[in-house]
Amino acid sequence: MNDYSADWPFWGGKDGAGLCAEGDPALPAETATAARAWAPQFNELFDWQHGWPSAAIAAAHEEEGKRLYDEVKRALPGDQVVLQYWERTYREGP
Repeated sequence: MNDYSADWPFWGGKDGAGLCAEGDPALPAETATAARAWAPQFNELFDWQHGWPSAAIAAAHEEEGKRLYDEVKRALPGDQVVLQYWERTYREGP
């Protein structure tokens, strides 16, 4: 799940609540790198009042989140993995 200032977009983890520590859950390096690249886009581009700058950026970010979700599920077959994605709003025009 995205959240402002969360560069590691995983919640719950070993302690069961809140933002996970960096590296929790333990993921393959390629998946972890992709998650670290995905999460900051929310901080950089999503405006709390107006959403994403465009429909294309909104759709691309959501699709990447879904792709990462599938990768994480495959990497952690014994864990409960849930994608919470709420940030679908985008600006309509300039």
